[in-house]
Amino acid sequence: MKIDPWSNDLLLDYEKLFKEFGMQHVDERILSRIAGKNMLWRRGIVFAHRDLDKWLDAAQKGKPVAAMSGIKPSGEFHLGSKLTAEELVFFQKEFNAKVFYAVADLEAYADNGLTLEQSAELAVSNVADLLALGLDEKNAYIYRQSEERRVMNFAYLAARKTTLATLQALYGDKNMGLYFATLTQAGDILLPQHEDFGGPKNVVVPVGIDQDPHIRLCRDLAPKFGLMLPSSTYHAFMKSLTGESKMGKRDPSSLLTLADEPEAARKKVMSAFTGGRATVEEQKKKGGEVEKCVVFDLCVFHFEEDDKELAERKRKCLVGEIMCGQCKKEVAEKVVNYLKAHQEKKRKLIPKARKLLGKSSE
Repeated sequence: MKIDPWSNDLLLDYEKLFKEFGMQHVDERILSRIAGKNMLWRRGIVFAHRDLDKWLDAAQKGKPVAAMSGIKPSGEFHLGSKLTAEELVFFQKEFNAKVFYAVADLEAYADNGLTLEQSAELAVSNVADLLALGLDEKNAYIYRQSEERRVMNFAYLAARKTTLATLQALYGDKNMGLYFATLTQAGDILLPQHEDFGGPKNVVVPVGIDQDPHIRLCRDLAPKFGLMLPSSTYHAFMKSLTGESKMGKRDPSSLLTLADEPEAARKKVMSAFTGGRATVEEQKKKGGEVEKCVVFDLCVFHFEEDDKELAERKRKCLVGEIMCGQCKKEVAEKVVNYLKAHQEKKRKLIPKARKLLGKSSE
């Protein structure tokens, strides 16, 4: 089984991840320790981890802990980016973790051919989204890869201890730019343990499951530099609006972003794939196939906080009490209202995001 961080393919057989790559289930032993567990944990959207128990041990003993992630500034924040950001905010608020957030502009060049100038404005927009989602910049370090010398220095040191065979085993055959981007990401993930930030500590990295090769590479490199193995959490993929692939930036028509015009987003939801039957009569008789429905997934992952309301929507679908058109209208309205509120917050935070990124280059 191969996991490709740069692919848009869906990985649906999650059990193989536990068997083949040694991930651990987020079970009741973990959930019972997260007093303020939010929707992502409660609904099993965050479903796997590596050594989160060790990170929780340190956090609950009052030791310094960090949470680290980032974004490639090649497009606007989409719903997958939102999931990762919400985990960072959760770890920061619930455990007082210092957040490290990398704007991966070098990877945007290596993977997408975007110059640093081209990705700069997208970076401001991305960071403003992060702030609007609730991140406290006073307990965070937000930076551009291209401006963070400690990250680049580590990438070169890591290259001395990493063979081409190792990279090929983790990622398959890629160009050297992508291989070096992975070593740069290792510098990002291990940056919280730099002596300038207090030295070795427990760090958790929330990611989508497609990013696990980066975690495995870092866990191989960390002990070679006297650092602690990073922990990680993994959230499930949300299907694209077509239902055919994971929601990602490579197909803009198949995803929702936090920068979408609300009415354009409404149209996307109204065109999204559902689990509806061929006819109204058949749906009333058999009910919808909710497990296939992207519109229901929008509620599960993002736009319905109330578990009872979610369960009622599912019940109505399964017994044929609600048709897809009506359901789409209701969910589209939730999406529109969310985007209007979020974008209003974001507009006010653009100057702060620009200032934060400006500081990272000083």
